[in-house]
Amino acid sequence: MRIVLASLFVVTAGTALAQGNAPYIPPPKDSTTPASAWDDMPSKTITNGIISAKVYLPGEFGFYRGTRFDHAGMITHITYKGHDYGRYWFVKTSPVVQNFTYDSDGLVANNNNVAAGPVEEFGENGFNAAGPGGRFLKIGVGILKRDNDKYDRFHTYPILNRGVRTTRATKSGITFTQVIAGDPSGYGYRFTKTVTLVPGKPTMLIEDRLTNTGEKPIDTTVYNHHFMTLSPGEDGVELQAPFTLAHARPMPADVVKFDGKSMTYLRGLTGREQVASDLTGFGDSAGDNDFRITATKTGYGVRLRADRPVTRLLWWSVPSTMGIEPYMDVKLKPGESMHWTHTLDYFGPGQG
Repeated sequence: MRIVLASLFVVTAGTALAQGNAPYIPPPKDSTTPASAWDDMPSKTITNGIISAKVYLPGEFGFYRGTRFDHAGMITHITYKGHDYGRYWFVKTSPVVQNFTYDSDGLVANNNNVAAGPVEEFGENGFNAAGPGGRFLKIGVGILKRDNDKYDRFHTYPILNRGVRTTRATKSGITFTQVIAGDPSGYGYRFTKTVTLVPGKPTMLIEDRLTNTGEKPIDTTVYNHHFMTLSPGEDGVELQAPFTLAHARPMPADVVKFDGKSMTYLRGLTGREQVASDLTGFGDSAGDNDFRITATKTGYGVRLRADRPVTRLLWWSVPSTMGIEPYMDVKLKPGESMHWTHTLDYFGPGQG
């Protein structure tokens, strides 16, 4: 019952609290839902005998009900050699929070951020052209109603057309398909996502295929938000890239050290600390979309790569999670298709 009550809490323009930056204002207690309430949402656990993962299924009353992330293929509890790479990064959720904030129990996330990684987010398509009350596109969600002046990924937009979804699963993989057709907006697409655990390897493949079946072009972006748990507070975590890393925004020198192609956490984040910045230095080759993240104190880590060039690169971390966000362009004329693949190679002590 608690999860239903929280989802019905009325949000007005004056009630949204915090935006992931101090000061953090605790939300009303009667607006919050514990993270454990989401555990039993429809899901499928896949395994290849080496690695396992819990994949939540899309649906109006499923795990994810917001309009920020792709509803299909939200993955938690990726487990390899006893380490869980995908624990929840929030202890509660609340619809009156914008992005996230804290209360006495810990981090409270906006309902649009009730997500676990890896999970993909597409940018909006056609928001400005839609005009007030108009229809715009959010791939992986559907056709949304523009009900504010400026697009806000943390705002939950009314979903006007969810399309038709199908799901096929095997022991070690799952395929999701969403079709939007005949919408008055002129947008349409067929989007297929397949999550596979590679036989005999601690490797996950996320393969996407998108076809523009509508009358209007698709011009947006996509990235994978990993919401990764490797080391408490990221203590000792190291990011390695195939290019010299630099940061576009200030990052605290007592927390993060840059050294050529690597970025290392000198200590763990505590309390309500946050470290985030655009990262620069990448080129226009898909070979630069290749990153290794290692918890140097334990040896657990993952290599993350994709087969398309990076167009923007973000890093974000709080004590409970971290994520690298390599953006890729998605540009399709009517009738065109594109395909991309994320490869995640997990490793443990002595394997990095």
